Amino acid sequence: MKYLTTIFLTLILVVSCSDSSVQESDNSSPASPYVEYVWHSAGANFNAENLAMLITKWNDIIDSTSCEMNGANILTPTEKNENYDFVWVLLWPSVDARDACWDDWTLNHAAEWDKTIDGIMSYDPANAYMFEIMPGKSPREENTTGSFVNTFYFCNFNDGSDMNTLQSYRKDLAKIDNFSDNSWYVLLKPTFDPGDNGSDFVWLDLWGSNEDKASDMAIWQATDLPAKADEMVSCNEFSHNATVIR
Repeated sequence: MKYLTTIFLTLILVVSCSDSSVQESDNSSPASPYVEYVWHSAGANFNAENLAMLITKWNDIIDSTSCEMNGANILTPTEKNENYDFVWVLLWPSVDARDACWDDWTLNHAAEWDKTIDGIMSYDPANAYMFEIMPGKSPREENTTGSFVNTFYFCNFNDGSDMNTLQSYRKDLAKIDNFSDNSWYVLLKPTFDPGDNGSDFVWLDLWGSNEDKASDMAIWQATDLPAKADEMVSCNEFSHNATVIR
């Protein structure tokens, strides 16, 4: 996993220098109504150079279509995940836009793309999960660095807690006014059936950097909110480093 993390740190520099679209738009902001996570596995020939090449080719393909897309990121987990090596994130303005783009991709581009990525990476369209983004806290300043970090919390309410408890917690959280300028959060509502073992809600925290995350977590831990959270919910936590690619 350290190898993958190094690749993505290198990729930030490669993409920033070679793709002006990354410089022109920041897609780590809560501008899109929908976000889709596509699990990917790294192949034997996976490295920063090959990944940067694929990102350029993928952007060229998307530019050649009529796809409406608000941006894209790549997430790499900070701890090994048995389900994927990294996640290709797609930001959509609507469900219809997502469906139209995937239909065009499947019909006109998927077969050739599979040949292009062979040996470098692989994915299964069945492992693509789209969520509706429910606004939480917006960042005070736009993040224009081309990178960010995040943590997902897949949570279930403990006995005696419900959405009203969560709303009360969110109101208390909103009273803290000294979090970092690029920090924000959203709630994610699945557009698919999560099954009987699905979470009651998904909370996504985002920061401009690991330093901002550490500082904000220290601020949060100095309040009574951690105790309230422990009483309210039980959560599975997944953190990532991210690179903006579109």
